[in-house]
Amino acid sequence: MAYTSFGFLGFLVLVAAVYYIVPKRFQWAVLLAASYVFYLFSGVAQIAFIVGTTLITYLAGRLMQSIRDDYKSQLAKLPKEAGKEVKQELKKKVNNKIRRVQFGSVILDLLILVVVKYLNFALQNINTIFNLFHYDAKLPLINIIVPLGISFYTFMSMGYLIDVGRGRYEAEKHLGKFALFVSFFPTIVQGPINRYDDVGKQLGQEHKFDYNNFKFGAQLMLWGFFKKMVIADRAFPAVSTIFSADKYLEYNGSIYFFGMLMYALQIYCDFSGGIDIARGAAQMLGINLPQNFERPYFSMSVAEYWRRWHITLGAWMREYVFFPVMLSKPVTKISKFFRQKGKKQIAKLVPSVITPFIVFFLIGVWHGASWKYIAFGLYNATIVASSVALAPVFKKLIEKLKINTDTFSWRVFCIVRTFLVLGVSKILVKAPDLTAALHMVKSIFTQVDFDFIFGFDGRIFELGIDQKNMFVLFVAVIVLFTVSVLQETGLKLRESLAKQNIAFRWAIYLIALIVVLVFGIYGPMYDAADFIYQAY
Repeated sequence: MAYTSFGFLGFLVLVAAVYYIVPKRFQWAVLLAASYVFYLFSGVAQIAFIVGTTLITYLAGRLMQSIRDDYKSQLAKLPKEAGKEVKQELKKKVNNKIRRVQFGSVILDLLILVVVKYLNFALQNINTIFNLFHYDAKLPLINIIVPLGISFYTFMSMGYLIDVGRGRYEAEKHLGKFALFVSFFPTIVQGPINRYDDVGKQLGQEHKFDYNNFKFGAQLMLWGFFKKMVIADRAFPAVSTIFSADKYLEYNGSIYFFGMLMYALQIYCDFSGGIDIARGAAQMLGINLPQNFERPYFSMSVAEYWRRWHITLGAWMREYVFFPVMLSKPVTKISKFFRQKGKKQIAKLVPSVITPFIVFFLIGVWHGASWKYIAFGLYNATIVASSVALAPVFKKLIEKLKINTDTFSWRVFCIVRTFLVLGVSKILVKAPDLTAALHMVKSIFTQVDFDFIFGFDGRIFELGIDQKNMFVLFVAVIVLFTVSVLQETGLKLRESLAKQNIAFRWAIYLIALIVVLVFGIYGPMYDAADFIYQAY
């Protein structure tokens, strides 16, 4: 059931009606039933995977909580004369038990994800390696359909296990409420990646109907429909044409650059539009989901971009990967080695340079089972690590050139520079394969077509978007840019609109609705149900 379909809107209205009519203590049950009904639309067989992850995570959480509760009970029973060493030994044994349960359950959850999503990729590469040594292994590939949202709910489940193991909060006692956290239907397609102590607690609470929540939620969904159906789906034909595995060699560097711009626009509006729909639907039910985008294309550096793009994935990686790796014994030992050699500056840089490569490698693999995604991750890691390592050099260069970094022109330069640097990573992801991506990037710098750039040859309208649709796309992007600039200045548009006269407010609502209905892409050329991140 696609978020952009009328069927989903009808489903959401029905769920909301039942949700607010039933006794409030049963609201969680309504959402759980709705979530599993929604998930069943993706395929009956896929339900086994999410149920398996839910049960593993729930039981492991309860076991860790039981171990911790027993520890508190044993601690209370210790005689008063028990020394500090006895208490420390007891605590050490308990922590070891919890770590074993935590490690085992995280591995089990991760194993489900790895087998389903990455096993065939591994088998293909093993076959390739054997072929290099003239041995035809022919390891058979496994035909498994990747379940809807498996990367998202697996990461949420692993985060829950790590938090419970750390004692950040108590494990959920109610299986049904925990199952709802894992499967909540607005977030199951493409996130955000929620935390249990935030969203999970909200899902278990009772919610009264709130007109403002319903209104603001509907507005956010409408904005998401605009981004997804008017912009992203309109840019799609040009992207698919330029990056086609069969035709990409027919084009020059200027066309590839245009394709990069179109894909940057498409993927942002597709993903952020889908998140807006999810957050809006949840808000209508009284649930506040975390923000996942903060106008990333206004970032002045790649590091800032990753703090603004897919915010919940970045936060997950920082807490559960970045800081643990940075503070791990191997990294601290390397840092200590350089410090002992008297190279304090290198010792200081080691954690900030090594850690991004591990984090972005995982981010790349998370995006897909392909070498181009690994290249995407390592490319971003190289940029981030280089920025950290060369920061003193850049600072001296700026001082020497007497550049005023507090000016609007410098900000614009940094934004454009960051966007173009990230454009290479966009090509790495969207190109048919790594070889094609390298060809495209090289062509951008070596094959400049001024006739195409200035529109003299009209080829821009032969790439899947005719003049009418290009005009609609151009106007829609201006609207998106204007709204983004206003939001960047701190203006809260939904709240500001709510303060306007009723006639003006409803005129804006109706115009927005008409724009989506009239200019949204519904045609047979493209299935608007296919969100890009739905496959992740």
